[in-house]
Amino acid sequence: MSNKKEIKSKLKLNALGHAYNDVYLFIIPLLLPLFREEFQINYVQAGLILTIHVALRSIFTLVFGYFGDKYEKKVIIASGFICSSIFLGSLIWINNIHTIVTFLFLLAIGVSTFHPLATATVRENSKPNQRGRNLSLFSAAGVAGIIVASLLFGVLVQIWGWKITCLLLSLPGYFLAYAYLKSKKSKENLKVEAEKKIKQGYIYLFFIGKGIRSLGHWAILSFLPFYAIDYLGLKLEISAWIVSVFFIGVFLGNLISSKIIDKNHPLVLLLLTTIITTFLLLGITFIVQPIPIVLLIGALGILQGIYFPSQNTWLTFICPVNHLGKIFGIGFFIEGISATIAPTLYGWIADQSSLIWAYRLAAVPPFISFILISLSFIS
Repeated sequence: MSNKKEIKSKLKLNALGHAYNDVYLFIIPLLLPLFREEFQINYVQAGLILTIHVALRSIFTLVFGYFGDKYEKKVIIASGFICSSIFLGSLIWINNIHTIVTFLFLLAIGVSTFHPLATATVRENSKPNQRGRNLSLFSAAGVAGIIVASLLFGVLVQIWGWKITCLLLSLPGYFLAYAYLKSKKSKENLKVEAEKKIKQGYIYLFFIGKGIRSLGHWAILSFLPFYAIDYLGLKLEISAWIVSVFFIGVFLGNLISSKIIDKNHPLVLLLLTTIITTFLLLGITFIVQPIPIVLLIGALGILQGIYFPSQNTWLTFICPVNHLGKIFGIGFFIEGISATIAPTLYGWIADQSSLIWAYRLAAVPPFISFILISLSFIS
């Protein structure tokens, strides 16, 4: 296989892997409304489950990002797919909510292997003028997996129930693990200098802003199915479809990003998407008509679809390539610290006041993030 074909093969495998890994990543928000009906959990308990899941994923993302710079990435990623498939598929035999939640927490560890290592692999196999495009399409592949899964989830749950649905969603992971193990070993990249020099203090500000922004993002995303049931009037079985609306927006945002990101400064895109997100979050809480709300949720997804590859592209320019696994691991870890707080915090706010007020307060973190990232851009 020629070097060009080998690179394309790795990028395609990473894209397919991203599609299925993100299905595992977002399975819990789809399951929580079903758990609420079957096991009578409340907003706080639902938020706590999400909090612990995200915390475990964040911690192990940091760990596996570090190991990915030292050991073979494909073996670590393959191991993650096997673990994720085992724990998700095993739910079919479990009836106790505590054991179910424990297996979902173990699923988080398997899921955590993928993002820092696969993102670094995309960077290693991309030319400078195609880096943003490839990272955007890589993100789009993950979103496509979430869209298909969330649309199918409601249908499959109505036909077979959530346990068999989880078993079916777990099966592709075994084939992906095999594909990664059979792929060619990555070549050593000797380039160790960052392409753009930036003061270390501004890198810290960037990561802090990234983490704070995720508070608002996870507050909205975690409770979208609840929002769809309680305020839009969707039935329980199809509440997951509102998540599809958000991720269809993210997918479109990724495609837009793939066209514009290599021609624009990534930090400019970060700032624009972040400040507009702030106002849209407020918008969905003051509008009462379902159709405009659904459109705004889709618009939030578009902004997120531009934001995420933009931040990853910026990191590939300001950080050495031989440390990118660790850098992306740190990024996901810092984001995850805030994401662990968001579900429980905003679940508590929703229980004390309402989900509408929780969503309004979710607009504060992206505004703070906008200020912090602006300082990096001014530098």
